[in-house]
Amino acid sequence: MSPSRSPGSVAVKQSADFIHKVRRYGIQGDLAVWIQNWLADRRQRVVVDGKYSAWRSLLSGGPQGSVLGPLLFVVFINDLDEEVEGRVSMFADDTKVGGAIDSIEGYCTLQRDIDSMQRWAEKWQMEFNLDKCEVMHFGRSNLNAEYRIKGRILGSVEEQRDLGVQVHSSLKVPTQVDKVVKKAYGVLAFINRGIEFKSREVMLQLYKTLVRPHLEYCVRFWSPYYRKDVEALERVQRRFTRMLPGLEGLSYEERLTELGLFSLERRRKRGDLIKVYKIMRGMGRVDSQRPFPRAGLTATRGHSFKVLGGRYRGDVRGTFFTQRVVSAWNTLPVVVVEAESLVTFKRLLDNAHGQQ
Repeated sequence: MSPSRSPGSVAVKQSADFIHKVRRYGIQGDLAVWIQNWLADRRQRVVVDGKYSAWRSLLSGGPQGSVLGPLLFVVFINDLDEEVEGRVSMFADDTKVGGAIDSIEGYCTLQRDIDSMQRWAEKWQMEFNLDKCEVMHFGRSNLNAEYRIKGRILGSVEEQRDLGVQVHSSLKVPTQVDKVVKKAYGVLAFINRGIEFKSREVMLQLYKTLVRPHLEYCVRFWSPYYRKDVEALERVQRRFTRMLPGLEGLSYEERLTELGLFSLERRRKRGDLIKVYKIMRGMGRVDSQRPFPRAGLTATRGHSFKVLGGRYRGDVRGTFFTQRVVSAWNTLPVVVVEAESLVTFKRLLDNAHGQQ
């Protein structure tokens, strides 16, 4: 049997492992030494009601609450997926791995990926929180198999909160809509109670800054398609426009025109088209041919940026971003699609659709 390491030797090894990773990403010289010194020989104590505990040495990890801490953590776990075959998504300490599991081979591949990530954690002296490790199954052809970490079967859930968005295994969005509507109404009620003189300028700024972001957070991903969900979001903005003095007797559309606002549904469609323009023009790290294969001039009339829609059987798949934008994008005028800049594209897009 090999001798066990003392806590001090574990800390030294962790520090050396981390600096090795830092240097592997090209961080050398004084900066690497500064990071190493920043992590080494750290101590902490607890203060409660003015009473101090004894100082204790930090034998592992990094200081929480620092600006550099999250970045160094990302550097440390960045090679977690090196031996993983499936799709891996990592954001801070939130890691997901998945793939198409419609066969035994797919199941075995995903289980191997989980085992590989567990071996990585053991190698680098980290640990997965098994109470937070869960499985979500998508699709009717999914095997709904069980997966294990260290022999423990992972729990299965139908809904999960992912970076602030409620994701359901059916990929339907009513839960997310209910959540954001409730938040938006709460903020709107707070503004209504807290602002005595509701000038149009102040109220508009508060609405755009504090309320509307709740209704549009990550909306490219969960954009509602059922009419009841679309109306549920729109009612929040309707209520806001009724709070402003001087708009009594006007319809919702007239109030929007008076305030220089778009409907939320119109803003989502506009945002979709702006995103497509960015992808087509290479404004980001997305290969435009993957989400939007070109139709080509020989297949159809119109502008040279026309795209092909994919095949799908269910309504949910048809509302994915890459599908719902196809018709609207392909029918845009040539002068809009071929705009030389994003600013020009937005202006021409608004002119083509008409101001509200």
